[in-house]
Amino acid sequence: ILQSEFEKLLNTSDEIDDKHSVVMIQCVGSRNEEHPYCSKMCCAEAIKNALKAKEKHPELEITVLFRDIRTYGFKESYYRKAREQGVIFIQYDENSLPEVTPSNNALNIKVKTPKNDEFLINSDLLVLSAGIYSNREENEELAKMLKVPLNDDNFFLEAHVKLRPVDFATEGVFVAGLAHCPKTIEDSISQANAAVSRACTILSKDEIEAEGKTARINMARCIGCGMCVELCAYNAIELIEDRRFGRVASINQALCKGCGACSGNCRCAAIDILGFTGEQIFAMITGRN
Repeated sequence: ILQSEFEKLLNTSDEIDDKHSVVMIQCVGSRNEEHPYCSKMCCAEAIKNALKAKEKHPELEITVLFRDIRTYGFKESYYRKAREQGVIFIQYDENSLPEVTPSNNALNIKVKTPKNDEFLINSDLLVLSAGIYSNREENEELAKMLKVPLNDDNFFLEAHVKLRPVDFATEGVFVAGLAHCPKTIEDSISQANAAVSRACTILSKDEIEAEGKTARINMARCIGCGMCVELCAYNAIELIEDRRFGRVASINQALCKGCGACSGNCRCAAIDILGFTGEQIFAMITGRN
């Protein structure tokens, strides 16, 4: 069973009353080639459940098979407490994963350590600590809709890891929790509070100051091709129906950052950046006033 299912059994059932041995295997499906990252909460959850099981059944033998114990922050004290209460920790070789074979009404788990020692453990119950994965299809769809980036593991990528840890380049969109990356509930709550604070800085204002140098559309030249809409990293451009010019692009000045991506790629020369119009740039190149 999974670690979450084991926790549910501990809280709502007496199924483990007749168990004599429980084995937990860490890093199942994570820290491998497909998912190279640590899920950050598996070790802490396993130790928490081991302590709870020991509290209810002190005679229960609990063995944790791990690659590296990563009990982040103050949870290191739980690891020490688990060892003091008799929970056995055995490190397995990452190149030789534990092998599980059925044996009558039990399971035999063969484990090889990094020092080439081999153990055969007989267990009544096997608990797997599965990793946290992103929902690739849903995240890609949402990222395309909001025009926000994803990292290599298909989690949402913040604008800057230190300067803007909950912001995206797209104004008014913030990230928190497991959408950002695997993390503990404490980190998720902290990041959610930060995201709320950042949102309040926008909602608390009666007016929003736009960038001084933003893009402008010359509707007489625009043909409504939509290329600028696709290129805008800030979701500041949309296509509208104008009574006079028909289907043309429209720029939200509050969202525009004046990066010039739309202007540089407009094949109709219909977009200029304030202070950097085509005439001004050509004047700088030619040296004419």
